[in-house]
Amino acid sequence: MIQGIVPAEIAAEGQAIRATLDESLLSARAAAEALRAGGVRRIYVTGNGTSYHSALAAATAYRRLAAADDPTVIALGAGELRNYLPALDARDAVVGISASGEFRDVIAIFDELRGRIPTVGVVHVPGSTLARVTTDTVLSAGGPSHVPVMTKTFVSTLAATHLLLGELLGGARAASVREALARAADDVDAAVAAALPLVEQLADELVGFEHMFVVGSGNATAAALEAALKLKEMALVHAEGAESWEMATGAATIVGPGTVVVALAPLGTGCAATLDVARHAVSWGARVVEVGPGTGSGPEIEAAAWLPMPATSAEDYAPLTVVAPVAMLAFVLARRRGHDPDHPDWVERYHSQGLRHIVGVQNSGEVD
Repeated sequence: MIQGIVPAEIAAEGQAIRATLDESLLSARAAAEALRAGGVRRIYVTGNGTSYHSALAAATAYRRLAAADDPTVIALGAGELRNYLPALDARDAVVGISASGEFRDVIAIFDELRGRIPTVGVVHVPGSTLARVTTDTVLSAGGPSHVPVMTKTFVSTLAATHLLLGELLGGARAASVREALARAADDVDAAVAAALPLVEQLADELVGFEHMFVVGSGNATAAALEAALKLKEMALVHAEGAESWEMATGAATIVGPGTVVVALAPLGTGCAATLDVARHAVSWGARVVEVGPGTGSGPEIEAAAWLPMPATSAEDYAPLTVVAPVAMLAFVLARRRGHDPDHPDWVERYHSQGLRHIVGVQNSGEVD
């Protein structure tokens, strides 16, 4: 059994999605109805780091369902939106994602826009600053986090954002989002259970590698960005997230025997492209880890290590399901490399920049 606060929170991700589906639906629906009633035609979804990855993932899934006459949803990083604010009018709205509800760029954006356009905050911490400065708030569920590495709060706030945008579409499309979230909760439970007996040996094999690429297509691209972030935060390795077709160009020039390529391959339109570039990575000498349903009894890529996913794990909701097994691997790999993700040393680097918003730690860096 893998012991630690981080793996316990990874194992709780399915329940966090279910709790958010149950507890956040009414507030998500109310916020969506207010946006529709106000005639909003363009929505910027913003956040930083993990929350920016959530913005990308939610906006991508929304586009798959949206019709031409639905509002346009655009994901932008909070720093960019704050410092390069586009021209906005009453038909615009901003959705800000911040698990802590305290990230300074998101707060600054909402302070600037207060009273001008509708704003919605997606937060995990009740009573946070963001919840006090928004027109509407959607509070995600699943219980508090006790570590600064965001795993459970990532899926909670992402699920809440999916709910909000799904309810904006309404009707059968909103119902399909709710069904997809319920399925994702089951899928991430299955993925974590399948990974647990595999990640310790795999971590032993990867402990000496310093360079990792995580690749995916469609919404598995946002998952790749988040999974790479988990590898960086926990194992303290150089890790990059890449989209499959982009990975086949620039990154291909340096992939070789000294690198690991993690291929996120849930079933979907982009699965074949991800597997194709991963096969090329094998031929270039890289160590490949395939995360997907594989053949049912093994990986699609013969030479790859395998972290199995259920066949029901959908590409459009991949960030809710395929990141967790990679995060579990990252935790074990960190321990093999002499690091403690439950009490990471990098918290003080955030505090030195004035970033004192991190969920799971006090200002001094201790666990809450």
